Amino acid sequence: SAIQLNSILFAIDFTPGCLHAFPFAISIARHYAGRLLLEHVDPAHGDRAVPDQEVTLHQLQSEMEAALSHVSISLEGIAHEILFDHGNISSRLLDTAKERRADLIVVGTNGRRGVRKLWKGSTAEEIVFLSSCPVLTAGPNVDRRPDFRRILCATDFSPAAKNAIPYALSLAEKYDASLAFLHVNDWSSTEPPVQAKPRTYEFVHEQLGLSAQGAAIESRCQVFVEYGPSSDLILEAATDREADLIVMGRPAVNSIKARIASHLPGSTAYDVIAQAPCPVLTVPLRHAA
Repeated sequence: SAIQLNSILFAIDFTPGCLHAFPFAISIARHYAGRLLLEHVDPAHGDRAVPDQEVTLHQLQSEMEAALSHVSISLEGIAHEILFDHGNISSRLLDTAKERRADLIVVGTNGRRGVRKLWKGSTAEEIVFLSSCPVLTAGPNVDRRPDFRRILCATDFSPAAKNAIPYALSLAEKYDASLAFLHVNDWSSTEPPVQAKPRTYEFVHEQLGLSAQGAAIESRCQVFVEYGPSSDLILEAATDREADLIVMGRPAVNSIKARIASHLPGSTAYDVIAQAPCPVLTVPLRHAA
């Protein structure tokens, strides 16, 4: 079915990484004629007072204007609403996404990895792995403008990867973008290398045939296969091809595993999110396109 991004939830706070993602949220809302929900969650707890909303609103507006000052994009003409809440950031955002039926969550991340991630965890990764709707993240290395002209879709033939492809096709259509499909034959894969390339072409052709946009953008699609560690090769391909967006599927995980993962180094998805030179859209398996 056609992808609709009518309700877009953007997580806004005062951290350096947050507003890095703001122009991308606006760009998607404009291309899909969507409504932006800008939510600020204060991690207040115990007897700590909740900040004055009027003061916070003024500060948020100043920060948002500063974030847009260096890009040719604005909130003008975009339906938007600012929401306030307090408590656990990821929990409150995910609750809002369900209550308001968000089609997409957009969040910035500081790309915390290694020991720093083990100590403090990653709010962004928790949101990515617990969300029932797609999540677009922008990490600290993102240096692209909010215009997706070249899209890279990483696929491994899994159900999650199949679920992500309609989003890649829809965005390619909306932005009139080229679309490259990358299959990485990982060293841990049981797939014989000789089968990787023909199987990838067959898989992509089949997925294009299932989509209403497939025929229209097939001439702008490329397919290629690499051999080696997945996250490294996805990042390398994004850099070499100057991708403006990476799209990838995410297998379903339960909430306990997701919260543990937010403190541990390592999933392919988060390694890509933390280091990518462009935003990354992760589409969960359990979200029906």
